[in-house]
Amino acid sequence: MSIDKNLLKKFTLLYVEDDDVIRVELSQLLSNFFSMVHVAKNGKEGLRTFLENQDEIDLILTDLNMPELNGIEMIKKIRTIDNKIPIIFATAHSDSDFLAEAIKLRVQEYIVKPIDIRYLLSLFNDIVSNLYQEFLLKQQREELEKYKEIINSNNIVIKTDTHLNIIYVNKLFCEISGFNSEELIGKELKYLKYQDMASDIYTNLYVNILNNKSWQGKLKNIKKDGTAFTTDAFVIPTLDETGDMTGAISIQRDITKELKKKRELVLALMKEKSDIFIRSKEGNLEQNQVINDLKHQLEKAQIEEMQSLKIIDKYIYSNEKFRLENKNLKTELGLYKKNSDENLAFKFSKENSDLRLENKKTKDKLAQLQMDSEKTISQQRVNYETKIGELSDKINELSEKIETIQTDEVLLQKLEYWKEKAKQETIKIENLEKQIIAHGDKNFMNKIFG
Repeated sequence: MSIDKNLLKKFTLLYVEDDDVIRVELSQLLSNFFSMVHVAKNGKEGLRTFLENQDEIDLILTDLNMPELNGIEMIKKIRTIDNKIPIIFATAHSDSDFLAEAIKLRVQEYIVKPIDIRYLLSLFNDIVSNLYQEFLLKQQREELEKYKEIINSNNIVIKTDTHLNIIYVNKLFCEISGFNSEELIGKELKYLKYQDMASDIYTNLYVNILNNKSWQGKLKNIKKDGTAFTTDAFVIPTLDETGDMTGAISIQRDITKELKKKRELVLALMKEKSDIFIRSKEGNLEQNQVINDLKHQLEKAQIEEMQSLKIIDKYIYSNEKFRLENKNLKTELGLYKKNSDENLAFKFSKENSDLRLENKKTKDKLAQLQMDSEKTISQQRVNYETKIGELSDKINELSEKIETIQTDEVLLQKLEYWKEKAKQETIKIENLEKQIIAHGDKNFMNKIFG
């Protein structure tokens, strides 16, 4: 048989031997295989060594015949402290009295001197293999206990027999439901069903479990006071070593508060969207009023612009009229100069001088009038161009707002669509529940839920 050195290195040995030569040689050899070898030269020292190091010593190899305290007496005292530690006796002979005592002390094995090292190591290997398996099983049991404690403290645990009658409920379930365990033991699992929960849920659960299949879903359970709480449930069948069903275990997590928060969130969202819709309508009225005011101002400005253009045309017309009159006067003056003689020229000299003076005044007046007209026209043009620019900017700003309002209206239309969609889905679900109740197989449902 092969020796697992790595496994042996996990354990500690107590070796008791009164022969100095054998003790030194064998202890040195065994130190290569064990993590630690405690050595004693007689039974009394061996007992003391065990008491000082009992938490770390895993197995014992001891001689039988030793001074002060023999092997049998030492093991008797050790067994009063630890009745499970594996022990191997090494003896120079064997007899029935020794074997009887060894059996009483639950000695693991004995070997006859001189010791066969390979056989001894093989025995040690078998013993530590069993010890290691027990250690692993102990670890698994401790881990399972921890998992069980975690599950019990954070989840609802319900156990049933093969007929799905309740045989156990944990403390958390009692705290949430208000029932005590005595009130539920012996009741069928569906006894916990809240009245408005669909019956086909438990039908599906029973079918799965009775066919050795797991089931997962949401359950609405009844409390002792008649109210309900909702859980996210996982139910699995429990099996024995042959694979036959021995019952079922249900692990459930209370999600009542989570569902309540979700509903509150949905209602808050709906309320917020309704408020947005109302604010949008109010905003539309205000913006329409502003737009109407601006349109009125724009129309007024356009009228003023038309009036200004008419005034400009009037000034241009007057200017042209004065220019034509001036031209006619120049023509008449030329004719007078051409057809008159010196006397006539002298006669009209004074009149001509007056006309020239009047003509100069008319020119000056015309020039001044033209300058004033041009100045007024220029000022009017600047004013109206500025006002038109401001109105154009305001119209662009209002156009952007109108586009934003249209976007909000699209969102509101979508909101109305989804409201209507949710209402239709609710109606569909209600109709579906009515159809299930109306058309379900009553014999089968009575058989399951009877």
